[in-house]
Amino acid sequence: MFIDTHAHIYSEEFTEDIEEMLSSARSAGVTDIYMPNIDSTSIEGMLNIGAAHPFCHPMIGLHPCYVKENYEMELKIVEKH
Repeated sequence: MFIDTHAHIYSEEFTEDIEEMLSSARSAGVTDIYMPNIDSTSIEGMLNIGAAHPFCHPMIGLHPCYVKENYEMELKIVEKH
């Protein structure tokens, strides 16, 4: 049993092979993948993966590396979710 506690699998780097990657992870014994959000631009993709793959858990938030001048707007979007 393995748990990935920090995966940005909703990023465009995984777009072409997300299903293959998730299948491979499951075959390797990964039981849960936790996906921390980056900012408002990644919420939809992250939620879509979570809906399609119940072992992938979205974590809505604002990643510290992506805090910019618009952080108050970003936090309001996080609060809505």
